[in-house]
Amino acid sequence: MDSNIVVKQMQAIMRFLMSLFYIGTGIFLLFFADNFQIDKALRNIVGAAFLFYGIYRIYTSFITLFKLFFRRDEGED
Repeated sequence: MDSNIVVKQMQAIMRFLMSLFYIGTGIFLLFFADNFQIDKALRNIVGAAFLFYGIYRIYTSFITLFKLFFRRDEGED
């Protein structure tokens, strides 16, 4: 296996994990962060931005993961 492919696979896994972090942060800010000293409107805007960015990142990381892990190489039969 090519070492470049392994590095790309590890980067794709890290992108997926970071997207889970963004989604979790967005959900936390939207629904569970009532005790913070931040204005509610600002908290909702930032939470929604984290949530939508996390959804976008998870979508792009799924595409990358499927290309790297489940594609068939041209050299194999």
